[in-house]
Amino acid sequence: MKIAQVATLCSPVRQFGSGSVEYLVWLLSRQLAREGHDVTVYGVPGSQVDGRFVATVAGPHQEPGTFPDWYLSEWINLCRAVQDSQQFDLIHTHAYLWGIPLEPLSHAPMVHTLHVVPEPSTAGVWSLYPEARVTATSQQQWADFPHLKPTCVIPHGFNIEDFTFCAEPADYVCYFGQFTAGKGALDAVSAAKALGLPLVMAGPANEFYWKNIAPLIDGQTVIYAGYATGKDREDLLGGARALLYPIRKPESFGLVLVEAMLCGTPVAAIDLGAVREVVDEGVTGAIASTMADFSDAITKALALDRRRVREQAASRFSAERMTKNYLSVYEKLVRGQ
Repeated sequence: MKIAQVATLCSPVRQFGSGSVEYLVWLLSRQLAREGHDVTVYGVPGSQVDGRFVATVAGPHQEPGTFPDWYLSEWINLCRAVQDSQQFDLIHTHAYLWGIPLEPLSHAPMVHTLHVVPEPSTAGVWSLYPEARVTATSQQQWADFPHLKPTCVIPHGFNIEDFTFCAEPADYVCYFGQFTAGKGALDAVSAAKALGLPLVMAGPANEFYWKNIAPLIDGQTVIYAGYATGKDREDLLGGARALLYPIRKPESFGLVLVEAMLCGTPVAAIDLGAVREVVDEGVTGAIASTMADFSDAITKALALDRRRVREQAASRFSAERMTKNYLSVYEKLVRGQ
């Protein structure tokens, strides 16, 4: 098949140094190409893809030469793919479901994937075009909008080879992600201190970090590792005794959960969003119903078999499995089913 993949524009589409959605587009495109499909990716310059690449704007959002309104950049990217739609058997968009209104203008059928928790406005767009083919990343992703039924649920996949198993971790637990109230960064600090565990925190420093987290960094009990990517990210996650995931708001998947588990690192998480669909209780991690139970979940996670954590994650979240599932959707749509 001739397949177009429309990425988001936060960063180039490549293996390392990309955003989460752009990495997933890179991985899916690579796997599709390996299976003999003709793939074209739409995104920003600097992308490194298997197949053809079309750069549609000057660069990632907020870089020199780009539009101040990042929405406009995303629309330009989507419109260029639809403009070229006669070239393809199918177009798969990953840009916030904004491609749905363009579907009547496309010569090729379209599949749409949202990679975050949907907002009312996002659900509203889909509601205007209920026949649109939308795939979900988890069963919970669209739970707040029961009138909208995803075509299917396809959990994210990963390049298993990118994650090295670590049998003997160092003496710390890890918090990895954005510094926001919804991610539970302060809760991670409190829980680690309550158990006497050194905590290493990683993520891009922002206003929340400087105001709430930086004063707690002492280099011993709470350590800041910066914004770790590539091999540094792998080493940090793999070296941890456990990953702490005390989220306060639901998330549609939780990529970092699987990244840690593929290194053999169990996770301790709060039972929100897709957590129970990603974490196998008592196998790859421990799940707490409330923050009051979170310390107990950490203790349980620390006792889990790290090799089994890795094996279970690898069996469930491979790029091959993800690609096979998307291809099933593509093939049925191209056949008119």
